[in-house]
Amino acid sequence: MSYVTLKSKAKLGCKVCDKCCINRGDIKLTAINVIEISRYLGISIDEFIKSYTARLEGQEPELVLKAVGRRDTCILNNQTTNLCQVHPVKPMQCVTFPLIPVNLEHDVFYMQDTCPYDFKEEISVKEWLNGKNGIYLKYKKIYIEWIKTIENLQKNWENISNTEKEKIYKILYYDYDNRKNNIKKMVKRNLKKVQKLL
Repeated sequence: MSYVTLKSKAKLGCKVCDKCCINRGDIKLTAINVIEISRYLGISIDEFIKSYTARLEGQEPELVLKAVGRRDTCILNNQTTNLCQVHPVKPMQCVTFPLIPVNLEHDVFYMQDTCPYDFKEEISVKEWLNGKNGIYLKYKKIYIEWIKTIENLQKNWENISNTEKEKIYKILYYDYDNRKNNIKKMVKRNLKKVQKLL
C-alpha cells in the first residue's frame, strides 16, 4: 500500500483513454456538482438530475452520475474522444482519481495503481489534484462538510419517513438558484437546513 499527501511526489499521468470512465454508476455527486455541471451544460438543475443522475440504492441520499451502454460508461464521457464533457467542473471523485481520499482533513490519499497508462511522470500530488481548474482546494472544506452530513443522514435513514426523505433530497440537490455565484454559501445554507432535521 502506498499513501501520499499534498507534499508528496507520485507517478501520475493520463493518455485520455476511457478506462476510468467505464464500469461506473458509482461517481457520487455533491450539490456543488449538481449546480456547476447543470450550469456548464446550460440546463436546469431539474433537467440535469432527471437526465444524468440516479439515486444510489443502499447509500441514500447519494446521487451518482448514470452509467450507460453495455460497458456502464459514465454518461458524461464522450465515447468518440474519451474526453470528459464537463472536465472543468468534474466531481471530486474524478478530480482525485487514481488517488483515493483516506483523510481529507489532512490531505492523505491511498495511491491505487489502476491506471493502465505506462508513461507516467513524477508530479506533485498538489499539482495533480488542482490542475488548472483548482477544484480540490477550492471545494475541499465544503466537500468534507457534505460527506459528514451524508454519513449522519445514512445512520438515521431507516428512521426517516418517506415524506421527510423526499424533503431532504429536495434541500440537498434541488433548492438552488444556479444563476447565483456564491455556490459554497448556498450549499452550506442547505446543509444546515438538513442538519436541523436530524
